[in-house]
Amino acid sequence: MSAGAYEGWPTPARDRVERAVTAHGGMERWQKARSLRLSFVRASGLLLWLKGYERTFRAPPEIEVRPHEATTIFHRYPDDEHQGRFVEGSVHIEGLDGVPVLSSAGHRGTFGIASKYRRWKPLDALYFFGYALWHYHVLPFTLGDARFIRLVGDAGIEVEFAASVHTHCRRQCFFFDAEGRIARDDYVADVLGIWARGCHFWQSYREVNGLQIAHERRVSARAFGRPVPLTALSVSLASR
Repeated sequence: MSAGAYEGWPTPARDRVERAVTAHGGMERWQKARSLRLSFVRASGLLLWLKGYERTFRAPPEIEVRPHEATTIFHRYPDDEHQGRFVEGSVHIEGLDGVPVLSSAGHRGTFGIASKYRRWKPLDALYFFGYALWHYHVLPFTLGDARFIRLVGDAGIEVEFAASVHTHCRRQCFFFDAEGRIARDDYVADVLGIWARGCHFWQSYREVNGLQIAHERRVSARAFGRPVPLTALSVSLASR
């Protein structure tokens, strides 16, 4: 977190986040983490079907997140002769020698009003999952840099991220489980459209390099602030 972390935060909200930081492995371990490697196991859900999963793009066998570099690398993507790299909002398909063969700087800008509904190509999926996986793995450690909005119930907070943070949307609600870990994140996936209101459940925590990492992620549609029985996305990962 930055030197100005928790500016304007009330003590109860700060306590919730600091408890979450401890439950996820502690700030010291996270600051030392240079790379987190996870293997892809399986994925399903309406979002993937709509966007062309296994038709116009595939999943990477291995994912590498570099939390302090705003970088996610998809190894052997979109095929075994290339890799995908998300870096601070830009995406690149590279040869195994690291030389880019296809790039898009500021790829978020390509998702206009009508193009939000397009079927994804490899660069599109790399952007969406690249920024999402990066941001998931800097949480809850960077939550204190966001602007506090309000406490939500007995175990939640709503925050607003800075415009420079690569994430689904600026305002999000986080809910913590009995141990203090993130259990649910409510957001709107802006690159999909205002309709893409999700409840993202963080499940099956396991230790990776001393940090608690969710290995099962499920996103349900959300209506009137509550999840509905429609799975937009379900992803299973394994530790490397």
